[in-house]
Amino acid sequence: MAIRPRSLLFYNLGQFIGAPAIALPAIVYLLSRKKYRGQLGQKLGISIQGHPVHGRHPNIWVHALSVGEVTAAFPLIEGIVKRWPGLELICSASTATGLKTLRAKDLPASATITCLPFDCLPLVRKVLDRLKPDCFVLVETDIWPNWIWELKKRGVATLLVNGSISSRAAARLRRFRLVRELLYNGFSRIAMQSEEDVERLIMTGMEKDRVTCLGNLKFDVTPANIDARKKQDIRRLLGLTNKALSWIAGSTHPGEEALVLQTHKRLARFFREIQLVIAPRNPARGREILDLSRSMGLQARLRTDQGYTGHADVTILDTLGELNDCYAVCDVAFVGGTLVDIGGHNLLEPACHGIPVLYGPYVESCRDMARLLERTGGALPVNGPDELYARLRPLFNDPDLRQRIGKRAKRASESNRGAVSRYVELIEDVL
Repeated sequence: MAIRPRSLLFYNLGQFIGAPAIALPAIVYLLSRKKYRGQLGQKLGISIQGHPVHGRHPNIWVHALSVGEVTAAFPLIEGIVKRWPGLELICSASTATGLKTLRAKDLPASATITCLPFDCLPLVRKVLDRLKPDCFVLVETDIWPNWIWELKKRGVATLLVNGSISSRAAARLRRFRLVRELLYNGFSRIAMQSEEDVERLIMTGMEKDRVTCLGNLKFDVTPANIDARKKQDIRRLLGLTNKALSWIAGSTHPGEEALVLQTHKRLARFFREIQLVIAPRNPARGREILDLSRSMGLQARLRTDQGYTGHADVTILDTLGELNDCYAVCDVAFVGGTLVDIGGHNLLEPACHGIPVLYGPYVESCRDMARLLERTGGALPVNGPDELYARLRPLFNDPDLRQRIGKRAKRASESNRGAVSRYVELIEDVL
């Protein structure tokens, strides 16, 4: 069933009416921010960086929203390149950090790296006229109606892969029929992470024959091999001493850092040498967390402050792309976005390094990982800061306990791999 023209008409009419009021402020805002300034040309369809299309087949475009989605997408990109070694590859992300992560990946030299244009029909058509994809693969989210509809109109196979939908999002979609028409009808196929996601999507009105469960790509992300020498280098950069116990709170959000710091102060009363690494989801909040730590009487430093001398109780990771390596050098990990109502982040990142994983009650966005790790004994859920402290203290007291739970976490992270091959088969099928 095609997207109803009336739905798209309302969407574009709203753009036309609102454009005079929002276009200039939006451009000024983008130009005023260094991290967005370099994207403006691409957003306007003017300066698409990379190699022009050479006519190789197939021409596959993989798009991810930001860092987390890019990380999940990369094993799929590798699988696509392996299956079609002579393809034309386009990779895109919507955020500056996502694009930076893409550019740091080992992509083929001929790959085009760009961002999607603004979802304005003339810009969308201009970009598609130039890049001419045969297949567009959207990883998880970042759906734009004009983009999806124009792809469908041109006969481009359009896939949503590694999809996930929360109960709250499903409830919202059930209320907004117009949104459902715009979002669903443009996709050739939709592949979700779990059967629960499939059922929720079907309950919102999605046709059963266009949605399937192919698993979670994040299980196929292989951690970098970090040897003893590199671990020592990472510990030095973080200011972690060789004798100290250490734990890391990764991907934290406002409101969580204070709870983590309070927990660390309680632990420090019983463990003479214990250090904490906090990695906020937004590295730009590093200075804010530094001030918070010091206001609580803790000696703190930023990871980027390599001129810092002396002991630090707390190191704030204010860089991008280093969190995964930092998990590898700590004794225990807490994954953020779970003590505040965010929905959680990737629990497999620390698990695959063989360390115990702790997380709070809000795991809607990573519920399958949480269930797997808890069921296999590789993770410890906590309901709040008191329970976080109660879980951490015996772990630091008992190295054997840490090792046993860490091994279970690693086995669990490795047990559900194989989604990449299923997604490659799906792409092959629609092509």
